[in-house]
Amino acid sequence: MRYREFIGANDDVIEHRSIKPKFYPCPQCGKKGRRKRVIHRQISHVSALHRRSGILAEVGVYQSRCRCCQYFQSPIPGVPYKGQYSYEVRNTVANALIRDRQPYRLVMERMPEDYRLQLSLGYLHQCFLWAHEQIDMEDHWNFVWGNFSGVLCLDEVHDSGRTILFATDPLNDFTASFELVEKNDQAHMDQFLQRLKDRGLKVEVVITDGSPLYKDSWQSYWKDVVHQLCVFDVIKEVNKLILDGVRAVKNRIKRQGKKGRKKRRGRSTERIQKHRTTRKQMNQKEQAAFIWKHQYLIVRKQEDMSEQEIEDLDSLLEMAPELEVFRKFNRQFYGLFQKDISQHAARNRRTRMLNHLDYQNNSFLQRAWKKLKKEKFEKMIAFLAFENVDCTNNHVERNNRSFRMLQKTRYKRRTQHMIQKALELNLYARMLKHPLFQKHGRTCELHYAESEEAPLKMAA
Repeated sequence: MRYREFIGANDDVIEHRSIKPKFYPCPQCGKKGRRKRVIHRQISHVSALHRRSGILAEVGVYQSRCRCCQYFQSPIPGVPYKGQYSYEVRNTVANALIRDRQPYRLVMERMPEDYRLQLSLGYLHQCFLWAHEQIDMEDHWNFVWGNFSGVLCLDEVHDSGRTILFATDPLNDFTASFELVEKNDQAHMDQFLQRLKDRGLKVEVVITDGSPLYKDSWQSYWKDVVHQLCVFDVIKEVNKLILDGVRAVKNRIKRQGKKGRKKRRGRSTERIQKHRTTRKQMNQKEQAAFIWKHQYLIVRKQEDMSEQEIEDLDSLLEMAPELEVFRKFNRQFYGLFQKDISQHAARNRRTRMLNHLDYQNNSFLQRAWKKLKKEKFEKMIAFLAFENVDCTNNHVERNNRSFRMLQKTRYKRRTQHMIQKALELNLYARMLKHPLFQKHGRTCELHYAESEEAPLKMAA
């Protein structure tokens, strides 16, 4: 669609070529054949925007002297043998489908507008398959092997009844590998890990979520590997329990507001309405509504609050002083995973919180402590032994969202071999744009914190 007339030359761009020598070798065996006649071929091409482009070639037809074929044509440079479209057309379509992630129908609409080419849906799919034939995934493996930092982030994503296992490098920001499996079980996970080990990846730190598939299966593949458990899911579960306690306080205040004499039916008099508007303090029902509206402030970080939110939090704690214990617990809970502390300091903070009497007497906080058992907590603070290791698996989660976005524009791409080819093309295209691929030697190595010894040993 154009909103105004195109200003400029609208004539066609034609390239003239002549490939008609008297003798030409057979494309299969190389034995020269004699020219019999000359034909004219017109090939659709892409060279100028908003203008029709083409190649007008004089091509020789040769009689072969071998048993490969009876006749053959001299090939045109940049054009498939006996093809109607040049390689540049294929490359343009493939980039639109893979790099720009455009749907097939949108590419069919854009090609006539940009290059005045009418392409069929089948030809677009052939360009996609042709692009997959041009890549070599061994180049991607060599790139991964040469630039792997030692930190591996693992997660899975589900699509059309299948599971795609992803492994990424969060330090150097690339996807190491993937595996498309029919069932998300321990056998397929072990097979995926064995494949990574066979490729020669030396993993020092593994970052995963709390899935049971990742439980105690690393030492059999990589010796002395450190398992970092994603703290995001644990923080989410603990905050949910804290908010459950806040809502319990809100409900108690709301029930107290229903006690006493009931209000008279009908409208209030002007004197009563004026008294309510001039009253500075809120009644218990209004306090319960205020707590319900601002309950998120109890679990919000102090540095992320605005001035208005700080005032609302002070009002919240003034209305219900029992909320102070939830707020204090939340701030100390976030302090367990500060980046600038050591593992020893994190353990000491956990011990002090565990021995706090107010936390022990609160039923909601007692349930929250069950999420921070000693063995699990040691895996959550493993990142404190390094300077540049993240405490979450957000990197592979972003990779999963990228796959979701890739599938969103291809509603019919649901077969296993098509998903496999789409993922391989996506990995290869991202590798070509990666700074480490363009500038060899720029790698981000794993750095140990000064307070810890290398290699890192897990605490008992």
